[in-house]
Amino acid sequence: MTEPEDHQLLDGIFGTLLRPRATFAQLASVESARHGAAAIALLGVAWGLLCALLWSSGRAPHAVLLPVPPHAYYLFQALITIPVLLALWWLFAALAGRLAGGVTPATRTALGFAYAVPMLAHVAVEGVGYLLLGFDALALIAAISLPAASLWVWALSAVALKELHGCGWGRAVGASFAGLLVQAALGSVVLR
Repeated sequence: MTEPEDHQLLDGIFGTLLRPRATFAQLASVESARHGAAAIALLGVAWGLLCALLWSSGRAPHAVLLPVPPHAYYLFQALITIPVLLALWWLFAALAGRLAGGVTPATRTALGFAYAVPMLAHVAVEGVGYLLLGFDALALIAAISLPAASLWVWALSAVALKELHGCGWGRAVGASFAGLLVQAALGSVVLR
């Protein structure tokens, strides 16, 4: 059996943005997580481009936890963002899905969209903020945008798990929180 053609990347992104519950319900029949992976990869491309822009303008993050020179860190991150995000998404979906009732391609796909859409908005806000207001404004922008995007990811992920696994709200919220907490703790080492 093949996936219906209407579950393409842009349909998933706009569906998650405009009608998440219906979109996640439609994803219940997918047999491959490739569209969820594509959404995460798109996020990685956007984030990587922002990092490349920061590096090319001579910027360095305020703190670096890896043995990479600060002046080269944004270039390093631009090169590894896609595989790091794919690994974090895979871990997030594995943990959250298992806690909600099982890990399926539909779970991975829905959680890919639930994660990518808010984080794409966050990266876009940071990019526009950097271009309009400069590097020094990024800390304030991130202090507002990142928590908002994180709460949005959490809410969408809970909706996805409830829709796909039929679990209660408490279990869906707790499972998505646990998965997000683990991936965020690991991702914070690399993603600045």
